[in-house]
Amino acid sequence: MKKLFILLTISLLLNLPVTAHPGTGIVKNSKGEIFYSDLARVWKVSPNGKTKTIVVPDVHTHELHVDKYDNLYGEHLWYEGEASDKWKHFVWKYDANGKYTKEIPNSDGFLNNYSFNRDSAGNMYWIERGKTESLFMKKAKNNVVEVMQTIKTTDVRWQFCRKDGIFYYIDDNDLFQIKNKKVELLIENIDHKKISAIRPNHSVYGIWDDKIGNLYVALLEKREIRKVTPNRKVTTIYKSPVSWSPTGGLIDENGNLWVLENNAANQVRVVLINSKTLLNK
Repeated sequence: MKKLFILLTISLLLNLPVTAHPGTGIVKNSKGEIFYSDLARVWKVSPNGKTKTIVVPDVHTHELHVDKYDNLYGEHLWYEGEASDKWKHFVWKYDANGKYTKEIPNSDGFLNNYSFNRDSAGNMYWIERGKTESLFMKKAKNNVVEVMQTIKTTDVRWQFCRKDGIFYYIDDNDLFQIKNKKVELLIENIDHKKISAIRPNHSVYGIWDDKIGNLYVALLEKREIRKVTPNRKVTTIYKSPVSWSPTGGLIDENGNLWVLENNAANQVRVVLINSKTLLNK
């Protein structure tokens, strides 16, 4: 994931005069509590959406993961400045009892051989990006790192792993699936727009699923969330209000949609949408 994080964070951490690349980090634990990142801290939201508190302050993380034991994981990535010209990172854990520890201590460079895309057994999966070919990687619970296969790619972006190990990724604007080491194009040009004011590969963001096998994709520039059914039917189920755009989300046990949204001022919020009000549900 190293090359991806370089591109995602450089404009923010160098304070360039452009909109920062938002994160996709929003997850839910077994109690129905929602956790999300605003790139400066991690918040916990009550199951009814009415209260929220900061649980992990002062961390810059684009992604989050919660395991089957309700332990929450994320990263902190920072640039020390031009004097040293060094990037550093660590990986943190916020456990089910509220204890904060570092899984990976302060380290030079970018996070490597590690991912927040995991199956129910805790195996990690990611794609190491190349110019025309990329490596589909797996890190098992015993810390053995394996190259699963080499795949042809154009510009790999956000990735997602289901609990059963089926892996999804965005390459340019196309949605791909890897199942039993077989790479398959699911939806071509899911954003329906190859020419973009912010480049096509920056328009498609977070991917997630629900308990009945539907996939969901956040489209930043379209300000939409699209659902992909198992038979590959694509519908728009949510449209963000003017000035806001979705970057991630999740579906809870009642079918309600939790949307992570970002605006041009780099403000971040989470919105709870009742299942009955979803478009084309």
